Amino acid sequence: MAVFLRALGVLVLALGLATAAVAGWLLAADAHFQEVAAAYGRHPEHALFQAEYWAAALRHYGLLAVVGLLGGLSLGGILLALGQLLRR
Repeated sequence: MAVFLRALGVLVLALGLATAAVAGWLLAADAHFQEVAAAYGRHPEHALFQAEYWAAALRHYGLLAVVGLLGGLSLGGILLALGQLLRR
């Protein structure tokens, strides 16, 4: 049973890191948000620019949350596992 749980833990950590890596890659390549933010910066009072900015910001900051959450949880899990291995 311990081997199964370790394998499951490794699988969950690997999936978390892979998802965080893909989200980070998408976040780094999010040129649309930069364009929309620049247009919103030029015309912050215009309702169409505000709506487009908030739609793009939702996706951009959602990806940032995925990177931070899954990356942090996965790296924290790896550090906990290493701590358990070093204690033995």
